[in-house]
Amino acid sequence: MEREDIIRIVEGLKLIEEGVEKIQSVMRAKKIKSLKDVAAELIPVFQQDDNSLSDSVIRHLSH
Repeated sequence: MEREDIIRIVEGLKLIEEGVEKIQSVMRAKKIKSLKDVAAELIPVFQQDDNSLSDSVIRHLSH
C-alpha cells in the first residue's frame, strides 16, 4: 500500500465515524435502541412518501 492509499483509508474511516456519530445522536434523541428499530421507523415513512423525500435523500447522497 502506498502513502496515498493509507491517507484515503483514514479519510474514509473518519467519514464512517462521523456518520456513526450522527446516527447515534438521532437514535439517542429519539430513544431508538437498535438499527432494526431505525429501519422499522424508516420503512413506513418511505412507503408513504410521494417520492419527494426519496428524491431529497438521493440528491443529498449524490453530493
